[in-house]
Amino acid sequence: MKKITIDEGNTFVKLAFFENNQMVFRECDVNLERVKELVSKCDRLIVSSVKQNTLFEPLLSSKFVISLNPSTPLPITNCYETPLSLGNDRIALAVGATANFPNNNVLVIDAGTCITYDFINSKKEYLGGSISPGIQMRYNALHHFTSQLPLMESVDAAMLTGDNTEGSIHSGIINGVLVEIDGIIQRYTNQYPDIKVIVTGGNAKFFDKGLKNTIFANPNLLMEGLNKILDYNESYF
Repeated sequence: MKKITIDEGNTFVKLAFFENNQMVFRECDVNLERVKELVSKCDRLIVSSVKQNTLFEPLLSSKFVISLNPSTPLPITNCYETPLSLGNDRIALAVGATANFPNNNVLVIDAGTCITYDFINSKKEYLGGSISPGIQMRYNALHHFTSQLPLMESVDAAMLTGDNTEGSIHSGIINGVLVEIDGIIQRYTNQYPDIKVIVTGGNAKFFDKGLKNTIFANPNLLMEGLNKILDYNESYF
């Protein structure tokens, strides 16, 4: 079985190609024409989009394509109070988390345009989480809402004490995010001592060495989750 998973996020469109449940390749910043080129080579396709008007609308009428939505059957229980407002990416990450750590409490941290925290308990129940601004969003906010602070690009690491304005901005954002994430992990650990923590997303590389807590990095978690949702819906095709 050959399958394609597509994640249309706020910043990039990402695609992964699976064969016999093994990821063969992954591409970032793909367009509709590239997907059409690959469609003839696959048996199943799933599209997850955070946008109301997806770029891949022309594909959704096909009988072998699933458009992930709140009605899509899932291999986990969604206990979110407002499922219609839950981002497809977050529920796909939750599915991927339970596939990685079945029968465990799992916290997924997705460091992308926003930083999202999603908790799935050992009963495979998605309970929710939290959302905070992503790294670049914080840089943009400091520049946009002040009259003097420059717009800057993120760095891999920052000194604790910035000795100029640029260094102070880097310190406040990078170290602030690290402390935030460590603090959230610690609070979950206090409640669930056996919890597994997975970090994913485009900015996950910033946290490889900076976090105090033990984490598992998985850049392909969302794609793995979408692939599991495709498998779960095989009987519907």
